[in-house]
Amino acid sequence: MVATVITAIFQGSVSVFIFTNTANFLGSLKSCVREEDAAVILKLGGGLCVVIFCLDWVVLVLDFFLKHYAYVEGGGDRSVAVKRSGKVQSDENPKDWPWPFQV
Repeated sequence: MVATVITAIFQGSVSVFIFTNTANFLGSLKSCVREEDAAVILKLGGGLCVVIFCLDWVVLVLDFFLKHYAYVEGGGDRSVAVKRSGKVQSDENPKDWPWPFQV
C-alpha cells in the first residue's frame, strides 16, 4: 500500500511538471522531433499520468473501505477480521507443530 501511495504521488508530480514546463523542457532537448509533435506526445504522457494518479487513489480508497467493511462486518466476535489480517493468533500451541517449525 505504501508503494501505491508513493507511485500515486510520483505520477501526480510528473503530470504537473509535464503540463507546466513543456516548453522549457522541450527547449533544452536536442531532438529530431518537431517541437509541436513533442508537445503533443508530452501532453499525452501527462494525461496518462493523471489517469494513473486517479486510478491509484481509487484503488487505495476502495481497499480502505473493503478492509474497514471486513472488520466491522466480522460480527460481534471480530475474530474473522483479525484472522483475515494475517496476524498470528495466541490460541495456537507451538508444541503441536511438525518438527521443522519447532524452535
